[in-house]
Amino acid sequence: MKRLLLPFLFVIAFGSCAFEEGEDELCFVGDSITYLWDLEYYFPNYIIHKHAVSGAGLKQMDSWDVSDCKGRTTILLIGTNDIGYWKSTADGIERLREDYKDRFIKSAKRIGGKPMLIMSILPRNEWGKQDSLVNENIRAQNGVLRRSLKDIPDWEFVDVFDLFLDKGLQIREDLFKDGLHPNDEGYEILSRQIQGVL
Repeated sequence: MKRLLLPFLFVIAFGSCAFEEGEDELCFVGDSITYLWDLEYYFPNYIIHKHAVSGAGLKQMDSWDVSDCKGRTTILLIGTNDIGYWKSTADGIERLREDYKDRFIKSAKRIGGKPMLIMSILPRNEWGKQDSLVNENIRAQNGVLRRSLKDIPDWEFVDVFDLFLDKGLQIREDLFKDGLHPNDEGYEILSRQIQGVL
C-alpha cells in the first residue's frame, strides 16, 4: 500500500475521530526511529507532542523535559541504542537484561504518560553487518519487558518485533532503509499497530 493512501484509510477505519477533552493529543518519546517518524502524517487527527533525539538511549531520555506527556497517551519507542549490539551469548547477559528492564521501567515511569504504550525494540541489521545473535537478544529483552510491564496499570506492551522479521532472525530488508530505521512501509506498520490500540 502506498503511503499517500494511509490518511484516507484511517478516516474510513476510524471515522471522524470525535474525542473527549484531552483525548486528541498523543505524546511520542524515543530515539532516531521516533525522530524520523512523520507523526503528523500518520496521525492527522491528533495534536502531536514529540520528544525524540537521534542516538538517544535511556540515559539521555532521563534528562529531557517531558512534562507535557504527563497524563496523556504516550508512545515510547526506545532501546535500540542501549542494547543494539548485545549478543545473546554475551557474558552475564541475563543480569544485563534484568538491569536494563529495571532502568527502563524507572525511566518510563518518570514520563508519567497515561496510558503508556510501550513499543517493543525493533530487530536490526545495521548496514547488513550485524550478527543474528543481536536479534536473538532483542527478542529475549522484549520478552523480559513484556512480562514485567503486564501488571503495571495503564501500561500496554505493543509487540511489533516479529512484524519486521524474516526467517532465521533476519530483518525484513523491505521494511528498512539501512537495517536500523524503518522506511515508509515500516512506518505504516508501526502506525497501524498504534492505531489498533488507541
